[in-house]
Amino acid sequence: MEDAALKRLIRELENIRGTGTQLISLYIPPKYPRGDIMSMLTDEHSKAGNIKDKTTRKNVQAALAKIMNYLKAIDYKLPENGLVVFCGNISQKPGEQDIRLYPVAPPMPVSKIYRCDSTFYLDPLREMVKPTEYYMIVTMDGKEATIALVKGNTYDIVARIRSLAPGKHHAGGQSARRFERLREIADNEYLKKLAEEIKKTFEDAGDALKGIILAGPGPKKNEFYNKDYLPNNVKEKILGIIDTGYTNEYGIREALENAKDILRDAEIVRQKQAVDRFIGEVIKGGLAEYGLENVYEALKEGRVDTLLVSEDAEAWVGKYVCQKCGTEVERLAKDPEELKKAEVACPNCGATMQLDVIEDAIEEMIEMAENTGAEVFMISPETEEGQKLSRGFGGVGAIVRYKA
Repeated sequence: MEDAALKRLIRELENIRGTGTQLISLYIPPKYPRGDIMSMLTDEHSKAGNIKDKTTRKNVQAALAKIMNYLKAIDYKLPENGLVVFCGNISQKPGEQDIRLYPVAPPMPVSKIYRCDSTFYLDPLREMVKPTEYYMIVTMDGKEATIALVKGNTYDIVARIRSLAPGKHHAGGQSARRFERLREIADNEYLKKLAEEIKKTFEDAGDALKGIILAGPGPKKNEFYNKDYLPNNVKEKILGIIDTGYTNEYGIREALENAKDILRDAEIVRQKQAVDRFIGEVIKGGLAEYGLENVYEALKEGRVDTLLVSEDAEAWVGKYVCQKCGTEVERLAKDPEELKKAEVACPNCGATMQLDVIEDAIEEMIEMAENTGAEVFMISPETEEGQKLSRGFGGVGAIVRYKA
């Protein structure tokens, strides 16, 4: 499973809660003996018969049976890195059973794990999709500083530091020399504290830290860089010193924008550039498609060059079959209930079509994009770009190779 689809699935599974310990997570290593796994599942099915709560017992045994049937259906042909299966009752309605199974081909080899809990065990998969590159942004002036760590398609504010140095003007009673000395001491303490926080963030990120951007209004950032506050191994990571108008979170965003040439390989910058290009194409009526149906159709036609999907986007595709002539059609909706209630007439013979299956349209779109060589960007809804995509375009957009 590609990273984009896996990240989305992890996000979906994180939101599932079982009523009791009835959600099963099974990690099967590559080439793990079939007999050992099937024997273990059979044994767990037998043990589940001793669960006192009737509903929990029923759901756990149903999930185990579903996993065993799935493994038989694929003839135990495991992907290269093994197989991960999540299964359980996802219904939140008391007494209602909705056993779902989620198979995952992991991007890295897995170790054997079996868990039955109220949530799915996702930590090994989370580790596989963690960003492998980080960038640090430091915005500062003589009064305050903000440190952010850019991780993949978003960033975290890791520290805020304020100077305790008094203002340039002061009430009477102190000599100008003494006052200036106090300012120098406080300023030095502020810059030392900032250097300590930068070193700590540097050490926490380790080898994954690819570079540091030093930014802010005025000359203070240059003074900080030129003096001996930072050790050489940290200084060597500084890719550039740039001007911004702010030192707070707005300054972090401004630094990301102003340093886009320096950070051109950073995921968050690449995503911003992709969203900006998409919006530019929309404005001029160029190579862009938006709207769920339009993007889905462009993917089917192989026209998509870049697919943009907000991480919180939801959409479903219903696949209908005509019982008279065998014609098949698809319908898209934001709510699967719409697809269940819809009456779809066969475009060939006019008969009412029967709903065959409902699938996750976003996952299908990502798969189509990857199969046709399109680049996929999963945009965090916490970023400005993600909010633009969600609010203006329903969470899905595409830059296309050519217009239909």
